[in-house]
Amino acid sequence: MALRQKLVRSEHVRRSSDERNVLRGHALFVRFMERKGLGDCVRYFPESMTLGNLRPTTECELLTKYGVQDAADRDRIMRIVDESHREDQSDAEVRTKSCAIQFYCSF
Repeated sequence: MALRQKLVRSEHVRRSSDERNVLRGHALFVRFMERKGLGDCVRYFPESMTLGNLRPTTECELLTKYGVQDAADRDRIMRIVDESHREDQSDAEVRTKSCAIQFYCSF
């Protein structure tokens, strides 16, 4: 019986921890959208939306999955999605250059 209670309790703790992570991820998403001037567009997305979910989003998904009917809002959202891809690429280039410099400097 005690083992069963521990299992139930650990499942509850794990679930609430997962829920907290989702809430944190969504809070970061909301702050990001507000910083980019898109606080009014948060209403289109579910409470579980995170930046990780936003990055692979396409314009078609904005329309069909999230119901963003306003073309101007879709354009605004896609602009920051595109920016995030460019930032990811430049970060990857910086990391690659940094690795190359470290490699050459190690000789």
